[in-house]
Amino acid sequence: MTTELRCQSCYMPLKEAKDHGTDADGGQNDDYCCHCYASGAFTYESTYEQAVEDNIPWWKSEGMTDDDARNAIRAVFPKLKRWAYVG
Repeated sequence: MTTELRCQSCYMPLKEAKDHGTDADGGQNDDYCCHCYASGAFTYESTYEQAVEDNIPWWKSEGMTDDDARNAIRAVFPKLKRWAYVG
């Protein structure tokens, strides 16, 4: 069974090389996506609550409310490296 890599900040699947963030030396980073991490640093600073709210549009699937997405995010984010301190 293959484990799918996911961003440890937003939970985006890291399916292709272009999805991955980059380290300071330009190498591929397997922990974070290209939207959250570039050149060895996070692309934005955010509190946990801001990150939850900012990710609602990306997490919503058809028929899902903002509250449904918010609850799903709050169930996953504390398990991720970037947000583990809230768990």
